[in-house]
Amino acid sequence: MMNKLIHTCLVLLLAAGFTGCYEDFDDPEPAKVWTDADFGGSKLISIRDFKQLFYDAYGNGSSSLAKTLEITDDYVIKGKVISSDKDGNVYKSVYIYDADSQSAIELKLMVSNYVYYQPGQTLYVKTKGLAIGNYRFMLSVGLMPTEDDIAKGYANRNMETMMQLNQHVFEGEQGEITSGDILVVTPDNYKTTLSDDALGRLVRFEGLTYKEGNFDGDKYPQYLETLYLNGSTTATYTNKYYAAEGLTPTYAYSYDNERYYGSALFTYTPGDEKSKASNFIVRVSGYSNFALEPLPAHGSQGNITAIYTKYSSKSGGYIKYQLLINEFEDIEF
Repeated sequence: MMNKLIHTCLVLLLAAGFTGCYEDFDDPEPAKVWTDADFGGSKLISIRDFKQLFYDAYGNGSSSLAKTLEITDDYVIKGKVISSDKDGNVYKSVYIYDADSQSAIELKLMVSNYVYYQPGQTLYVKTKGLAIGNYRFMLSVGLMPTEDDIAKGYANRNMETMMQLNQHVFEGEQGEITSGDILVVTPDNYKTTLSDDALGRLVRFEGLTYKEGNFDGDKYPQYLETLYLNGSTTATYTNKYYAAEGLTPTYAYSYDNERYYGSALFTYTPGDEKSKASNFIVRVSGYSNFALEPLPAHGSQGNITAIYTKYSSKSGGYIKYQLLINEFEDIEF
C-alpha cells in the first residue's frame, strides 16, 4: 500500500513538472536587457577612445593598413545600431554609433543580423580577446585573424557562431535612430563638416548630383565582373560598363544568377574629376534587393543617407569615399 502511494505521488510530481515546462515554453521569460550597470567590473570606453587605441599603436596612415591590435584589457564599448542587412546590401556587418563621442565602428558578425539586432537598439561589446583590424582604412572589431586571413590582407575575422556572439555581444534597450544620430552634410558645409572622424557613421548627404563620367581615373557607372576561371580559387576582376554591354545602368549587376558589385558616382562638384572630398561612390551588391533599380538621370540632384566609408588599394593609394546603403528608400532621387 505504501509503495503504491509513493508511486502515485511521484507520478503527480512528474506531471506537475512537465506542466510547468510546457507553461515556461508557452510563456518564456523575457530576454535580459543589458545596461551600463551590468559591466561595472569592466572598462566601459567610448568608441572614439577605443579606436584611438589602434591609432596610438599604428597611426592612421597607409602603414596602418592590414594591421591588427588584439584587445587584452577588459574593455566594453556600446553603441546604437545604425545599419541593417535586411535589403541585402550590408554583408556580415553591424555598425554601431556612440552619440556621446560621436564615433562609430563596424562589428564583423554573421549573415541576417537584422533578425537579431534592430536599428536603434543599443549593443554592448566585450572586446577582450577580440581585435581591431584596419581594412583599407576602415576599422572594425572581430575575432583575431588566421594566417590565411592575414595572407589575404584581412586584419580580423567575423564572429559567426552563437557561442562567439554570446561571449562578446550583449543586447541593450530597443530604440530608434533619431535625427541626432545622423550627420547632415550639404553642398555648403561638407568641406568643414565631413572628415575621417565620421567614418562608419550614418550620414545624410543633401543636394548631391548624379554624374555619368570620370573620377580619379575610373569611369562611372560600372560593375565589377568577378570570375573564377578554369576552376581557379583566385578571382579575376574586370571593370565593365553598362552602356558598352548594352545594359540599362542600374545600381548593381544581377542577371542569369550572376551577381556583381556596381558603382555609381555622386558629387558636390560635377566639374571636378579629382577631388576626393566632394566625390562619393555608391557601391551596391548584386545580392541587394535593389540591384536592378535604374540609376538616376545624369545631372539630377537628390539626397542619400548612408554609412560613410573609405576604401583604397592595398598600399593605400587610389583612395575613394564610398556610401554604404542600408535600404533603397535612403536614396531620394
